[in-house]
Formats: sequence, structure tokens, C-alpha cells
Amino acid sequence: TMATLMKKAGSDFCCSICLDFYKDPVILDCSHTFCRACISQVWEREQRRLCCPQCRQVFSHKSLRPNLALANIVESFKEMDSRAETSEPSRKRQKLEEKEEFYCEEHEEKLKLFCKEDQKLVCLICGMSQTHKSHNHLPIKEAFQIYKEKLEKSVQGLQSQLKEAYKCREEKVTRFLKETEQTPQKRKVNHLKQQIRDDFSKLHEFLYKEEVKLKEKLERKEMEILKQLEDNGIKTAQVISKLEQTISEIQKRLNSQRAEELLKDIYNLYYRAEVKFEKPDRISTDLREGEFIGPLQYRVWRRMREVMDCPVKWLPDSITIDPKTAKPDLSVSVDRTSLQFTTSPQNVSDNPKRFRSYCAALGSEGFNSGRHYWEMEVGDKSEWMLGVARESVERKHIVTTSIENGFYILKKDKKGYTVYNPFTNVPLPVKPRKIGVYLDYEGGQVSFYNAENMSHIHSYTNRFTEKMYPYFDTWRCLILMKKKRVSN
Repeated sequence: TMATLMKKAGSDFCCSICLDFYKDPVILDCSHTFCRACISQVWEREQRRLCCPQCRQVFSHKSLRPNLALANIVESFKEMDSRAETSEPSRKRQKLEEKEEFYCEEHEEKLKLFCKEDQKLVCLICGMSQTHKSHNHLPIKEAFQIYKEKLEKSVQGLQSQLKEAYKCREEKVTRFLKETEQTPQKRKVNHLKQQIRDDFSKLHEFLYKEEVKLKEKLERKEMEILKQLEDNGIKTAQVISKLEQTISEIQKRLNSQRAEELLKDIYNLYYRAEVKFEKPDRISTDLREGEFIGPLQYRVWRRMREVMDCPVKWLPDSITIDPKTAKPDLSVSVDRTSLQFTTSPQNVSDNPKRFRSYCAALGSEGFNSGRHYWEMEVGDKSEWMLGVARESVERKHIVTTSIENGFYILKKDKKGYTVYNPFTNVPLPVKPRKIGVYLDYEGGQVSFYNAENMSHIHSYTNRFTEKMYPYFDTWRCLILMKKKRVSN
């Protein structure tokens, strides 16, 4: 029909953004046309880029020229389309309209009312029923206008939020990209990258040297075996030559028919015939694989711990306890590697370094650079605190053992394990009997480990500005393990 043909042609007069007839059509430099409002909204969202939504051509400036010819054609088409629809048989139009009508499923009546309480369309019978009788009803057209205005306001609010979200995302991306090397975060990232490069460079260099040395050792062993085989071959060849000459000479004598020729110089000939071939010692060609392979990883790891200069140089060490810092209720062992709580306070002199607030003591050595690691044996002790404290911590009065006050500790009491900043319980599936404490001064890190399997427990991060000391606090005996220390 004429109306069908016109509807097919009408697709050419529709905006590709809103999919409706053009309203105030404008043409871009790429010759594509859109509604002025549609393309303006798209460019407003994009902000930084001006491009055609259809062909993606990018423009250096905004240019929206009115497409008056197309506007006139669209208006003419809409009038023709309207006349074509009105000329259709009334029966067909009525059928189409009936399909578009909404009916009540219960009463099969048209839905002509809107129930404000139930927020739904109802028919006249529903409106008079017991269910809706006391409710407020509006004619559909009136409700339509009210909720249309509400939805339009909602759309405006959502568009405003969307614009703000686009702006926020743009600002965050721009700020991140503009971050310079001077920001603390960037410096930390660069520090970690450099540390990783240095660490693995040392590991690669060490492993390469170990591989070369092992291969050279294998080659030397191979050359040694070949030299022994060659020497034995030469000696055997000399004996064979001597035996062949002796046999030839004796055979020549035996072939002679004259007694004088046979008996001539018989003593020396007979003596040479007594020479016997001595089989040379067997040369072992066994390369003894255990010498070259065996538990290779274990042996190389042992060597790595002994010879690496950086980043982890493992040295036999004895982190000791400073008796001058220990509270009088604590007894420090003679070798200064264990701490014992006593019911009778020690008769010791007071000094600015000694703790009076906690049953605590500090290590003898403080650190203001490098990376360090030590271990404490806690066994099945029920209450203790371990970690690191800065040199200026309060020692005479009780304060919270928090980062702000200079304490970086792991606490154990009857309830379990806790850390501070904020005060947090740390669930540990395996109860550690040895605690490892790791201090990275430049990296601003204090970490705790179960020293038996090196599983991580907790880490503090901060910026250190003064000397940091090992910190020990106990109501029972703690033993400092003479294990290892990590340093640059």
C-alpha cells in the first residue's frame, strides 16, 4: 500500500541517533546529518573529541550547518504519511487501534484510570471495586502528563550525574597520567622497580657464574679421563710393538736349520722372551653424577646465601638485647639472647633508656639504613609483643603501642594475635613457635613471618626518620635465635 511504501521511505528521513524523524537537522563536514539536539548531546559527552557518530571522522572544530532542504522534505513527508494513514479503511485502522489499546485482564474493559496508591492502570470496574474504591484515581491523560514531567526531571538529573561521572573519570585519568617522579607514590614505585631489577640482576649473574663453573668442572673431568685413556693406549701400543719384535726375532731363529744361528746370543734372546704383558689399570669413566647434579638446587641455594652481596646477604649474626633498656622486672641472659620475666625486680640503676612502662627491652643495635632480619623463639608462650620501635619511644609512661607512638609490633595474648593501626585480630591457622621480623628501612616496611615456613603474617608501612631498634616485650621467657641478619 501507499502507506507501507511511505513508511519504508521514511527510514531515510530519520536520525541515526534518536531513530525518529529529523528535528532541526544539521549537516556535518563529512556530509552526514543528525538532529541538532542529538549531535550536541553526543559531543557534550565526548568533551575532548569531535567526531561523526556514523563514519567516526574527527573534526578540529564544531561546525553545525542547518540542512534546510532536508527539514522541508521531512515536514512534507510527515504530512503525506499522515494523509496516507487516514485514507486506510476504517476497519483496518480500528483493528490496529484495538491492538494498541490496553485492556483489563480481569474485566476485559479498557484501562482508563490510573490508581495512585497501586501505581497501575485500572478499568472503571476495578476503580469501583472494593480493592480500589478508597484509592485516588486519575484519568490516563492527566496521569500521563504528571509522570511524563517527573520522568523528564529524572532524566535531567541522570544526565547531570552522567556528565559529572564523565568529568570525574576524565579528571582522575588526567591526574594519574600527569603524576611526576616527585610524588611519593611514584618514587615508591620506581624504588621497588629498581630494587627488583637489582635483585634479579644479582641472582642472574650469580646463577650464570655457578653454571659456568659447573660446566668447566665437568669439561676438566672429561679431559682428565681422555688423557688417562690416551696414556694407557700409548703404553699398551709400546708393549705390543715390543712383543711383536721379540716374537719375530724368535720365529726367525726357529726357522733356521743351523744350530749356530739358533744358539747365538741365546741368553739375551731367551731373557727378552720372558717379558710378560701387564694389563694397565682400568680407567674409571664414571662422571659421578652426584658431583654435578644431585641436590643441585639445595647446594646452589646454600652457596647463594653465602656469597650474595645484594640484596640478601645472609651472615651468621647475633642480634642481642641491651640490658640497659630492660625493665627491672626482666632478666637478660649472660649472652644477651633471651629475656625472662621475674617476680623479684632486678637491682639495676635507672637511666633514660630503661623501660618503666612495659616489661620491654630493645636490641643492642639500632638501624638507620638497610634491610635486616632476625628471629625470636616464642614456643608456646601465651603473652608477648615483638617488633620494631623507634629510638624516641616513650619508656617511662604507658602509651598505646601504635605506629603514631613509634611501635611496629605483633602482639600475642590469650585471645590470639593482634596488630595496631587499627587494632586488628590476625587469624593464624598454624601457631608459630618462631617469629621472624624483617625491617626494610629505605622501603619503610616492617613485616612479620612464621619463621618455620616463612608464611607472611602482617606488614606495616611507613616512612622512617630515626633509628629503629628490635623491640621485645614479654611476661614469660623469650629467646633470640642466633640465626641470620639481612643487610645491604
